[in-house]
Amino acid sequence: MDKAKDVMKLDIPNIWFKAYTIYQKDPKVLDKWIKIVEENPIKALITAKELTTAEIIPDALTLGFSPQILIAILAVNYPNPVKVITSPEVAQGTHPVAKYSHQTLTIYKEIGLVKHIETTPMAPTNQLAPKQVIEEIKKALKKLNPKIIDISGGTQLVAIAIAQTKTQLTYTYPNGRQVKVYKI
Repeated sequence: MDKAKDVMKLDIPNIWFKAYTIYQKDPKVLDKWIKIVEENPIKALITAKELTTAEIIPDALTLGFSPQILIAILAVNYPNPVKVITSPEVAQGTHPVAKYSHQTLTIYKEIGLVKHIETTPMAPTNQLAPKQVIEEIKKALKKLNPKIIDISGGTQLVAIAIAQTKTQLTYTYPNGRQVKVYKI
């Protein structure tokens, strides 16, 4: 790793390594991290960009219950806005596990860095079979019309639906030191 990058990372608060660069679900850690994001959303993207690498930059993403994915894709796109496909639970903030993604989505929508949101079920219900979920996701994707979409923030049905289209895919994952956007 480049020495200048190492020095810059020394100035990054430890909470970023606890909340962003690992697959984190602990509400105490996420509460603290989201407060930092809320205080200065642009500074948060600049910090995230220092901790994120991308093989290719997607212009859209699927957002599930991990807000880190949204921050990563916003960071590599900044200052350009992104498009989002998300579930009703995240869009409306109606489910406790969707709280952090909903908060993060709201923050960046309000400042114009999320320019279009399509809401669609990402998992089956009593009324919606898996095949129907896949079709609804494809409809949402068609409305967004992304060039490249990150699928790491969705269910397996999201990945199946988008893989059935000709849209280029990425997958974002933390490795403990950084977050990487992989070209698929």
